[in-house]
Amino acid sequence: MSEFDETALQQEARLLRELLDRFLGTAAAEPDGEALVARLEQHLGATPGSFPVVVASWAPHEQADVQLALERWLADHAVSAAVIGTSHPMRRHHSLAELLDIGRHDPGLAVGPPDWVHVPVSPDDTHPCVSFGFYLVDAAPPIAILLRGPDPQVGRESVQLEILAADPDAAGQLVAELRRLAVELSPVRGQIVTLAPPDRPGGSPITFLRRPRLQREGLVLPEPTLEAVERQVLEVAALRDRLRGAGQHLKRGLLLYGPPGTGKTHTVRYLLGRLDGTTAVVLSGTALGLVSAACTLARRHQPSVVVLEDVDLIAGDRSFGPPGSNPLLFEILNQLDGLGDDVDVVFVLTTNRVEVLERALAERPGRVDEAVEVGPPDATGREQLLRLYGASTGITELDLTEPVAATEGATATYLRELVRRAVVTAALARPDAAIVTVRQEDLDSAAEELRSSRAQLTRALLGAGRGITEPPGPYQETGWMGYGGPRPGRFRALPAELEDDDAAGHAPPGWDGDEG
Repeated sequence: MSEFDETALQQEARLLRELLDRFLGTAAAEPDGEALVARLEQHLGATPGSFPVVVASWAPHEQADVQLALERWLADHAVSAAVIGTSHPMRRHHSLAELLDIGRHDPGLAVGPPDWVHVPVSPDDTHPCVSFGFYLVDAAPPIAILLRGPDPQVGRESVQLEILAADPDAAGQLVAELRRLAVELSPVRGQIVTLAPPDRPGGSPITFLRRPRLQREGLVLPEPTLEAVERQVLEVAALRDRLRGAGQHLKRGLLLYGPPGTGKTHTVRYLLGRLDGTTAVVLSGTALGLVSAACTLARRHQPSVVVLEDVDLIAGDRSFGPPGSNPLLFEILNQLDGLGDDVDVVFVLTTNRVEVLERALAERPGRVDEAVEVGPPDATGREQLLRLYGASTGITELDLTEPVAATEGATATYLRELVRRAVVTAALARPDAAIVTVRQEDLDSAAEELRSSRAQLTRALLGAGRGITEPPGPYQETGWMGYGGPRPGRFRALPAELEDDDAAGHAPPGWDGDEG
């Protein structure tokens, strides 16, 4: 069999491309840059296709970690590197070995600028990362590294390095060192993050959240409730060295349960505000499917906290379904057990429906060690909330006896809406007033409007209780799992303010905004 004529093949490829361009009505410009394969060969001193390719991958949320690790490695070894790319339209679709093969026949695979993307490394900062580019490292012997960022549009979900080096063992050592540096330099350490699929092409799967600055006096809780929460999360963290010396494990779990709108997320934010310097990963909604990645981050960046919001969405009781019907539940259970007892990780779970929560998740020590109810406020608490929400509107000067009595069983959400409606009523009644001031009749009118029959759905959505002529609902059951009125020995929590529902980026509800 005769060998292929390289020159003839390149000529046929050029003619075929011109034919396709005419058929599609396009006019492709002739490449006038240096061929990429030729540049790699010049740098490596040999044909690139003769080198083995060593491949290493990282999770998509570790893109900044890998970039920082590579930059540190170059600095530590005092070697320079040119960064080049290519504008070839198929550059992201093929592996490095495939690109080298294409470059033998396609002059369009020419040297060009690398692709960059800015990846968040804090709530306010980003770091430029190569999303497709070659690092031509002037080491001895020389190395070529293709760095790719995640690109779901072409089916690439990970950060990937493809290394061309004469010695594959040296390339393997480079990968090992980069993995160590990526953990050491990760911007995640000591910060609060949440994971979610990117909301746009090129978007980051990781979002950094501001650490809440909520003071203890800002969380109005019954003292036994506050002590139980702080003991499980804060006091154990403060005693970690002594507990380890006594042979005790630090992995622990806290379950906060209660009706929607009572302040479970607010309580979590208070705890994270107190754990300054602790890594925290917050998951909610569809992001709960990323619990494995969250636990990996927590293990790498101890001490850490994993927050699973509304865990009942994926951790319902298995007895109601066929075996294996909830793989995500099994993943959560495996992660809780698989971390081991030697890790300094606390799991904080919240749920609106504790009565359907999986028993294996809620009742086994080592998964959840403490369950605390965050329930509707009592009369004193309701008055405090009305004064808090209406502090700048004149409500603090009014007689709140009737509104407090009429909102028996209501949540903080309901009370906040009551204040808002009272302010709107006052503004509409006195449109010429320079400052909106709520009068007694405004507050009474707003309360009556919410109590009216046409507001039944609104009351239900805002967490109205039985005391507001609500029919018995799912939170009126008796026993440990019920959310009815206060019972002796049960913890009840009262938030000082209500978390917002609007979230910036991937932030879960209640995690944006600043605290005083």
